[in-house]
Amino acid sequence: MASGINKKLLAKTDMNFFREFTANAARAARMLGYAMALGILVVIIVLGLIGAFAVRNFMKQQEIDQINAELAGPEYAGLEEKARQLQEELKAKNNYYYALTTMRTNVDRTATVPLEIPGILAKSIPSDSYVTDYQIDGSTMKMNGYSFTYYSPVDMVNMLQASKVFTSRPIITVKRIDSTEIAKPEEFYNIKTGDVIALNNYYSFKIDGTLVSKVYISIGRFLNGATLSSLTGVETTEYTAGAEYSYTEGIDTFTAGGVTYNLVKITVNGTDVDAESLANIRAAHALSGTAKANAEINLYYEVAAAQPAASQPAA
Repeated sequence: MASGINKKLLAKTDMNFFREFTANAARAARMLGYAMALGILVVIIVLGLIGAFAVRNFMKQQEIDQINAELAGPEYAGLEEKARQLQEELKAKNNYYYALTTMRTNVDRTATVPLEIPGILAKSIPSDSYVTDYQIDGSTMKMNGYSFTYYSPVDMVNMLQASKVFTSRPIITVKRIDSTEIAKPEEFYNIKTGDVIALNNYYSFKIDGTLVSKVYISIGRFLNGATLSSLTGVETTEYTAGAEYSYTEGIDTFTAGGVTYNLVKITVNGTDVDAESLANIRAAHALSGTAKANAEINLYYEVAAAQPAASQPAA
């Protein structure tokens, strides 16, 4: 006969299973509630952010609409035309300023001649020579004459050099000539006695020398184009002949009136600088050289291309 089943033990087992099942269900219900609460919180936050962005964008649009309304008003209606007129006025004033500074440059480059030079020249002429004519133009002195000896013109130049008339030794040209180039043959004889009163050797000479030791370098800036349009006045600087000069401000790029320009061409005394030299000047951001003589340097520019605006990250 089979042993009987312990009904109390089975009832206890069923009760334990029921309690465990109930506890697991309650735990699952709590976790589901937490998840739902968290989801609702996330939705509320997202909706709040969307609302904040919407309000901010609405306010920004309101500001934009207000600004557009102001710009469309009569106060701003003629701004574009006024800007164009001001640009033309600035251009005219720049050209006028350029004309004034050019006149000043011409005055600066006009050297003055010491008044004592003619007196010094008269005292320096040897007794066997004479000067037929001389010309002083402010920076140079040229003279022509005749001498009975080959070295007398050289002696005259040495005396002028001793008086510091020339900045460097002038060019002397001496050549022997026939006496008939000076006077008629009969003028070399004494009619009464028949004696010859002329010498056998005659020399003509030419002297060409520089009187000043200063040179002037002029810098002008222009908008490159078919018509002359100055961006600034002429900048003129005095240098001792043979000195080095260098300009580093506003060479490869130049800014005027809030506009940036790029260097595209250079001329020196009307002659274009070659492409290689122009590239070297732009790379060095400087213009330099030796002041050997007066020089007029013109820099030609074009408006720099507008740079694209950097993208701003979303707020």
